[in-house]
Amino acid sequence: MVFTFNYFKGTKSPIFLFFLVCLILIIPLETLSEEKDKKEKPKLSSLEKSILIPGWGQIAEKRYLEGIAFFTLEAVAITGVIVNAQKGNKHYHDYRDATTIPDAMKYRELTEKYDIRRNKFILAAGAVWALNLLDMYLIYKKKSKNLFIFFGADGNNSFSIKIIKLF
Repeated sequence: MVFTFNYFKGTKSPIFLFFLVCLILIIPLETLSEEKDKKEKPKLSSLEKSILIPGWGQIAEKRYLEGIAFFTLEAVAITGVIVNAQKGNKHYHDYRDATTIPDAMKYRELTEKYDIRRNKFILAAGAVWALNLLDMYLIYKKKSKNLFIFFGADGNNSFSIKIIKLF
């Protein structure tokens, strides 16, 4: 199983990844499988739980303070993304509907201000997720030797994390 997280400057990949994971978790596993035998449900490891939702793996490992901290930080970052995106969109619509040049300039500056804040919250959400994975990796590595995490960067302003788990 390979999970890859890529952050490219100017993209929204961390938030997209978070919402995709939440969507997958919302759909009950029983509706996806024809057999509803409880014994055949695969159990997620603590690392896999942390990959899906920051803090969940720490809580599964009975490290409640760290788990709550990671979950809270991720929730705050995602809330910041949503709030600033909404404010930026509102000011962008005001900018498009402005009838005078000073109003247009004012709304354009506000749009850029909230877009910059949104991007910082996206980066913060990705950083919390990456730190969460690093924390779980260090704990999980002590228990298992079949997990590898690779961090990488290149000259194109991109950063990547590859997680490989051998079964």
